[in-house]
Amino acid sequence: MINLSGPTTATTAGLLTAATYSFIPDMANDARSKVYVVSAIGGTQPGVNAHTADLPKLIVFKKPANWAVLGGYSATTGRWARVPKNTFRVVGKIGVLVAAGQTEIMTLGLDIPIPAGALSYDQANTEAGIVMFLQGIINQLPGFIATTKTGLM
Repeated sequence: MINLSGPTTATTAGLLTAATYSFIPDMANDARSKVYVVSAIGGTQPGVNAHTADLPKLIVFKKPANWAVLGGYSATTGRWARVPKNTFRVVGKIGVLVAAGQTEIMTLGLDIPIPAGALSYDQANTEAGIVMFLQGIINQLPGFIATTKTGLM
């Protein structure tokens, strides 16, 4: 169950030091989503603002609209012929200035397509895969921020 509360902290590189973000729930567009907006920021973040209508800072968590199930087991091969995916999505929308008085929305997205049946049959490895992936991103955050500035990996 997703319940984003703040403050959350990230170690970063560049302009931000000990950046923290406090989130509050907002209304989602549909029943399968949850939305949280940044209500306050902390740490050293020169020029960074909390969520506003003009410069939004929000995260949307979405679950699948329809749950996919395994279908078409083949007695000949001993395998499922069709293994659909249940895709969970996380979308961040951040208002950024590209020039004086010109706002654009930077959209960040993450899709997690989980094979149908995996959460029932192999929950441990499914959860471990998600944790490993997200922890790897968090671990490499300073380097990734540097790469977005320099273009060097």
